[in-house]
Amino acid sequence: MDSKEGLLALFEYATEGILVTNDKGEIIKINPSAEKLFGYEHDELLGKVIETLIPQRHTHKHVGQRANYANNPHPRAMGIGMDLYARRKDNSEFPVEVSLSPMNTEQGRYVIAFIIDITIRKRQDDLLKQTHKELKHFSEELKASNSELENFAYISSHDLQEPLRKIQAFGDRLKTTEGNKLSEQGKDYLERMLNAADRMQTLINDLLSFSRLTSRVDPFEPVNLNTILQGVLNDMEIAIELSKAKIEAQELPTIDAAPLQMRQLFQNMISNAIKFRKDGETPLVKIYSKTITPKSNQEKEMIELYFEDNGIGFDEKYNDRIFNIFQRLEGKKYDGSGIGLAICRKIAMKHGGNIVAKSQINKGSTFIVSLAVNHEPNNTKFTEYNNQGHVY
Repeated sequence: MDSKEGLLALFEYATEGILVTNDKGEIIKINPSAEKLFGYEHDELLGKVIETLIPQRHTHKHVGQRANYANNPHPRAMGIGMDLYARRKDNSEFPVEVSLSPMNTEQGRYVIAFIIDITIRKRQDDLLKQTHKELKHFSEELKASNSELENFAYISSHDLQEPLRKIQAFGDRLKTTEGNKLSEQGKDYLERMLNAADRMQTLINDLLSFSRLTSRVDPFEPVNLNTILQGVLNDMEIAIELSKAKIEAQELPTIDAAPLQMRQLFQNMISNAIKFRKDGETPLVKIYSKTITPKSNQEKEMIELYFEDNGIGFDEKYNDRIFNIFQRLEGKKYDGSGIGLAICRKIAMKHGGNIVAKSQINKGSTFIVSLAVNHEPNNTKFTEYNNQGHVY
């Protein structure tokens, strides 16, 4: 097969529609794929101007475009990234991509047009755009809903403070002034009421702390995590002595962070490790860090803080649940509101990271908190860092 026969075979059997027009815009050659694409028989298009295949609302404009192209012929792709339509014999329209190439011969100048029907691709693109639009709308609604919920939590908790203070104040006064006059059952009822009020106070304070994490923007600054840890251990000195807990810590890095939130994170993590200890065994908490080197310029430099304990542990099937607000796997056996780990996750996310846990029942737990090393000062939105891919 010589080159001429090869070109002819390529023209006849190409899956793309191919048209050849002369300098007047008249179709002088059309391949079978183009005939099928436009719904014409072979002889019906020969000699017709190319505007026959253009939607009528665009034919006048296309004549001018064709004249401009004739003055400056060059290979050109059309329809990519824009809505370009062609017209079939039955006047139905379909989206296309068109590539033009000029061809000079001894007989004159011709233009070869390669035409691709992109109906399926256009439908998929439109569906993708619609889905993206719906997701964006859903995301905006979710943000608004979360904001309303957080404002409600803050306002409700704040408004509950005053009546709760009255319950506590009058309860204490009743116990002091009238306690001796109460029966044993009355004293028991009063004690239960005061204990319930104390638990309610703890719950409200924790709920306020959780809602403030979103409603308030704390400034970031270079924070030495060793200093944070030492401050927390000083504050927890009595609790550590009473539990006889042993804290082992390695050198920790300095990162951009909100100092108060870091204190809250360390205090919650260490308190949890001590609280959920095994009976008859000295609590041991190990604290150390690892640096995660970014794999590309688009990724942030991260650190991972490890809080490892020898406590009661938990079944990892509850791994997601334990970071939700008000979740308590151990019921009323241990004091607390069930908000501590939710607060830790919120802090980690505000610092460009996340928190995950590794645990086995009666074999302790390891909580891994990932945090971005550097903070962009002009960006108050934080992306959630997913470290599920790391092997621990």
